[in-house]
Amino acid sequence: MTAATTASSTLNPRHLTPQDDAALMAAANNLTASHAANSNAINANNDDSNNTEGGMNPATEGLARSNLLRLETVELLSESALHIHPGTALSPPNHRGSHSLAGDGRAHYEAKWSPAAREYLGDISRIVYGLGGCELSPAVCVAGGGSGGGGTSTSGEGWKGEKGMEKVLKSAHGGGDGKFRVPLMSDKFQKSVGRDSKNNHDKDNDQIGNEWKFPFAGGKSLHLEPIGSFAHLGNAGLANRHANGNVVPVLDVAVLFPAGQDSAATSDGDSAGCFVNGKDYLNHRFGDKRNILAVHIAKQLSQKKHRSKIGAVHLTHVFGDARKVALMLTPPLDVEEAIAKNDKKNNKTKVDKARDGNKRKRDDENDTKTKKKGKKLRFRIRLIFGVKNDQPSAPAKHHYEEYSSDEGDDEVGASSWNFWIPRTRLFPDRCNNRGEKLNSKDGHDNPALDKSTPHYTNSLAEDIHLVSTAHLISSTLATLTTAGSHVTPTSSFHETLLLLKVWALQRGFLRGHDTFTTTTLALILVYLYRTKAIGRRMGSIQAFTAFMKFWSEVDWLGENSLTSGNNMNAAKVLAHKIQKKAAFVIPEEGRNESQTVSHCEQSRLYAKDVRDNGQPSAPKTLLDCYKTHYTTSSSPYSSIASHSHHDSPILLDPTMTINYLARLSPSFVRESTAEARVALRLIHGQERQDATGAGAFRKLFLETNRFWTRYDAYVRIPLEMIPKIGGHRGVGKKTKGHGGRTGREEAEVWGHDANDVGFDESVRRGVVGVLSRALGDRVTGIRVFTSGNGDIRSNDSFNSGDDIATKVFFDSDQCYAIPIRGGNATVGYAANVSDRAPIQSTCPSEGEEPCLVVGLRIDPNGSRRIVDRGPPAEDVEGSDAFVALWGEEHAQLRRFQDGAIVRAVVWNAPAASAPDASVRFAGEDRSMGGIVERVTQHIVKVQFTHVSKKGKNPTLVSFELRDMLALIDGVTSSTRPSPFSDSLALHKNVMSAFESLADFLRRNSLTAVDNVLGKKVSALGLPLKIDEVEPLSPCLRYAALFPPVPHPLLGGPELDDDKRKISGANEGSPILIQIRFEGSSKWPSSMNAMGAAKCAMLIQLADGIEKMKKGGSRSAADDLDGFDGPIDVTPNYLDVGYRGYSFRIIVRADQELRMLRNLRNPTQEAVALRLSLINRHVRGSMHHSLIHAVHTRHPSASSVARLAQRWVAAHMLSDMIPQEAIELIVAKLYTESSMNDNSKWQTVDTSPATVTAGFLKFLQLLHSHDWAREPLIVDPQNHISAYDRGLIQSQFNTVRGPDFVKGPAMYIISPTDYDGVEEMTVAKVVGEGDSTIPQPTAVTEKIWAPTVTATFPEKVVLSRAAALAKCSYDHLTSCLVLGIKGNSWAAAFRESSSSLTSYSALLRVDSAYITDSGCSSTNPDCACIAGKRDDNRSIQSPFERSLHKRHAGRNESRKKNFKNLTLEKDTLVSIEKSIL
Repeated sequence: MTAATTASSTLNPRHLTPQDDAALMAAANNLTASHAANSNAINANNDDSNNTEGGMNPATEGLARSNLLRLETVELLSESALHIHPGTALSPPNHRGSHSLAGDGRAHYEAKWSPAAREYLGDISRIVYGLGGCELSPAVCVAGGGSGGGGTSTSGEGWKGEKGMEKVLKSAHGGGDGKFRVPLMSDKFQKSVGRDSKNNHDKDNDQIGNEWKFPFAGGKSLHLEPIGSFAHLGNAGLANRHANGNVVPVLDVAVLFPAGQDSAATSDGDSAGCFVNGKDYLNHRFGDKRNILAVHIAKQLSQKKHRSKIGAVHLTHVFGDARKVALMLTPPLDVEEAIAKNDKKNNKTKVDKARDGNKRKRDDENDTKTKKKGKKLRFRIRLIFGVKNDQPSAPAKHHYEEYSSDEGDDEVGASSWNFWIPRTRLFPDRCNNRGEKLNSKDGHDNPALDKSTPHYTNSLAEDIHLVSTAHLISSTLATLTTAGSHVTPTSSFHETLLLLKVWALQRGFLRGHDTFTTTTLALILVYLYRTKAIGRRMGSIQAFTAFMKFWSEVDWLGENSLTSGNNMNAAKVLAHKIQKKAAFVIPEEGRNESQTVSHCEQSRLYAKDVRDNGQPSAPKTLLDCYKTHYTTSSSPYSSIASHSHHDSPILLDPTMTINYLARLSPSFVRESTAEARVALRLIHGQERQDATGAGAFRKLFLETNRFWTRYDAYVRIPLEMIPKIGGHRGVGKKTKGHGGRTGREEAEVWGHDANDVGFDESVRRGVVGVLSRALGDRVTGIRVFTSGNGDIRSNDSFNSGDDIATKVFFDSDQCYAIPIRGGNATVGYAANVSDRAPIQSTCPSEGEEPCLVVGLRIDPNGSRRIVDRGPPAEDVEGSDAFVALWGEEHAQLRRFQDGAIVRAVVWNAPAASAPDASVRFAGEDRSMGGIVERVTQHIVKVQFTHVSKKGKNPTLVSFELRDMLALIDGVTSSTRPSPFSDSLALHKNVMSAFESLADFLRRNSLTAVDNVLGKKVSALGLPLKIDEVEPLSPCLRYAALFPPVPHPLLGGPELDDDKRKISGANEGSPILIQIRFEGSSKWPSSMNAMGAAKCAMLIQLADGIEKMKKGGSRSAADDLDGFDGPIDVTPNYLDVGYRGYSFRIIVRADQELRMLRNLRNPTQEAVALRLSLINRHVRGSMHHSLIHAVHTRHPSASSVARLAQRWVAAHMLSDMIPQEAIELIVAKLYTESSMNDNSKWQTVDTSPATVTAGFLKFLQLLHSHDWAREPLIVDPQNHISAYDRGLIQSQFNTVRGPDFVKGPAMYIISPTDYDGVEEMTVAKVVGEGDSTIPQPTAVTEKIWAPTVTATFPEKVVLSRAAALAKCSYDHLTSCLVLGIKGNSWAAAFRESSSSLTSYSALLRVDSAYITDSGCSSTNPDCACIAGKRDDNRSIQSPFERSLHKRHAGRNESRKKNFKNLTLEKDTLVSIEKSIL
């Protein structure tokens, strides 16, 4: 198999097979050998010293790894790239040329549907350019006002006569329910709907409280021009659907309208020929005009006469910003006919067809399938509205045309300015949006009205630089491609950008409201190329690595040097961050960065402004001004309050008027930089990879890790709970909040930046900022759910029907679009800005209430901290901020042991006494982040909840899918908790009894000289001392699904008063332990005698315990009363009751293993016996230690293993999949994290901290792992070296065979699964000094083979388990994504009746023999309901009810039913396994 066929165009991580990896590795090694032949670093004389365990030299290995990654990306890049020439379709009719691309060989790399796309663009441009002039008004945007028309051609009745406007005006005055299609927020709009018309006066508008109209000169004043990847030279960044997150390509086109002030300006500042003018940059006026124009054009395009050509028209958001409206155009489905016609016209040569054959093969196959099912959508057009730049500039050039990069043109573009906005208004310290001036006494003096608005100003600059940004990228690309090339130009820039796009898409870092865009990725690359950080000769992998290094190492927020130990106030933190924060300027062509700054006209203008205004405290340079106004005093290491949340990275254009990274929040920067560090570790081979070394490519570009799989817990905050925009503008009357706090007090914690970033974004950033302060080190990451994080398998983006024009559609980006037709179903915005609630940034599911979803990555070590201490008492400002955060009732003065008296919040209130508490489980603090959940509930209730005047209690938020814990733990929030409620306590009771029993056996087996007998004897009468008592049972490693409960007939406490009501049978298996005697040469030398000696040891142990019980103990430490019940001895084990538990003791005789190993010609029976003894005694003990260590280090791991057992049993697979295999799979999840948990950097791929996250990852691993082609290596303690991993892969390939059908179905390897594992404890075989013990050598290769899964599960069982895991994973994920309440998750633990039809035979068991019917596979008990007690508040979980039933047993087995039994002599029977 060649390297060209390895990558998957659908980005499926299971596409690459080990044969593909082997072929790629061989090709990489061949390339490496050619490079290494000329390298002085590799010396043939030093091979032995340079090689490690038979591996390659580190330098050679790194080169091979780099070559392998490069080869793997070749096909990915070729399958991902997409080329479309815009042509002249967007030019005005009188400017269109006559040339066409039809038959032009220079464009032969274009997509085959490109002609249809150009034709569709031509139809759009003809309609837009043909629009007539009219007067526009807010009436255009009234929801339900119809899809036709929009503006009015005369001033006649004005817009109050428009359809639906009376309802809007009535709504603005307190009645009615009128809504607008788009948010209109300007001061002129508010006055036009009659708000405070008697008291307010706008000097810029003579129409007071009256209609607001403005002229639109028609389509002749507009200009359409491609932007984004569609306009880049070579379509850099444009990708097909497979590499585009399963979203059809969206071609961006700018609709540019004129702006400025000319001689024809009217007295109120309006220019006769300009759409925006005067002071329209203030107070959202520009945004309202732009959005009204967008709706007007949308209505024109959606008219019935244009539907056959234009198709569906939807309103959508740009960058996820609700304040910026764009149009999403979906072509009609008959566009396929145009494609077919143009294909016939294309006369390609044989060479062209051969060249395109491989690339089109998959598309042709998909087309064939699609024709059978229906037509397929190929592309969409997005119209983004901006300002036309009338300054002279070079025309945009595309693809094969030569692009001029003359230095003089750059100078003109950098210095000239022809916009209506004064350049000084684009300084980041200017306030261009003062918000609402409400009718209040203190509104004019409120500092919130005079704060700088850098984000609002930057939003204006974005609309100015739509075209210039595309020119900036294309001019850089022109320097990297060959001028005059007759093919579509490509370079390492194009390839790197595609790799970055795929990398970001797989992580949900693209196309969201708080994520990268393809343009921002391209601009960062432009900076790296222009600063020579990436050389022209670098390949795509090298450039990709340089990008990751740059993004991960730069201190974008100025907080890298801050730690939790820094005791600084807000001013010091802010000064420190400003000093350390990085800020960059993209250099002009021919200049470096410092020269660009010094020659920048904007920088000079700012310096002059500072000098003229005499501001000594102002930043001296424009760059420092950007750093000052894009930095706050908040940090992830402190609880310092911040009055804004506009902390953003800085990357400026050469004119220093726009910050391309201003929309990125601190949470995104931290998350993305952490992912970049992981990428670097993968590229450099510092992460664990599979034996072929192909793990880096798969993890970087194929595996999807979006929002719903990145976090441990998810919280849904209903948007209706959050106070509306009027309560967080820093103005207005003090409305009552929760706990008696006022609206002004709430604004002190969040909402100060609403005028700058917008109310919706202020809420999102406020939630993250406030939760970060409250949770502190309990979490390592907080992120709000953004668009761009949907299910990447979604087909909604390219499956469309005839009714799409009247329906809301969304794709895998969760970017939804509202149809311009069917207005009654659209999302509406209230006319009164103060009455608007925040909107959801992603598409709400059907029937789901709008909400804000927050993901939390929990630190299991710090999450159980119960005290939050406030600042010192002398810090008055900090103490006030602490009280404002937590509330007066919770932030109470407390005195600590160190003598400090500070305000603090304590979270150790009893579960039953907590107010408004939901059902709390016993293990939620250690396995579900219980304290984190309670802190989140409190903060949301205090800071983000508006309580209505009726006094209704707010909805209590909680972690999603938390109720799954009911299957493995009890409820502690009841007033009378059940003794079966705490599974951890039950496990600890068992382990305490084991430790006591082990201590008893070791102490009483010590030999001492008996003066009477004259020989060494022990209290138990054993001839040898017991060296070790080793646990083997799952309940001794926190892994028992139902931990054993002490039985009264075995010495346990009596839970019922009447002994006759207790069960005479002990449900469950006995607790298995093994004893190891000291080494001695007196062990017999034959196998038969060895078995008899072991049985004699057990008999003597039983007799010794009975004698000690009768004769009394010599030590007070011996708990002889704990031995109760019968003691049974068999040839293989001893059963004894101790402290209410049934222990089963077996003997491990290492001499027996030694004899079997030394046999020269062992029989098959001897080989099988040796393997059985090693598996039981050696591997069983090592497995127990390994799993116990994992469960001890990771608190939620044991709960996940137990929940996985419940899931396996629910699907009737419990006897087919070994429990040890389940434990190893769970251990794999918790020990293969990409980053060290102790790292100071934010982690992104840590082990799960909650049961829900761990269980979902268990299901994902079970169904996604390629069991037939890849072994699963579990190595929690790094015992398996890289060389051994290579051996495992090699031996796995040998066992599987060429067809991958042989060997164990589930191939799991742990550190105990190699031949000779008993040699690790060989010192216990005989006495010390035995020189015949074989010592392992470095030359001997270990033979690795699975033992736990050697025979089970079978292939058919594994196949069914994987299919069930996928169904369960999809169902639970959908419950998580859709926010489904109740016990809908229980379907994952239920077998449907239809699934039973796949079995050949069904055996029905009489219900009288069923102990616990709640564990039924078809009708399981999964709900928390009230128990059968007098107290109505008693709530029991399914786990408690099941455990109680198992403890009580069946009625037939209770003691009262047997007349011949007396209380003086107790008899106990044991049922090995209960029927589930």
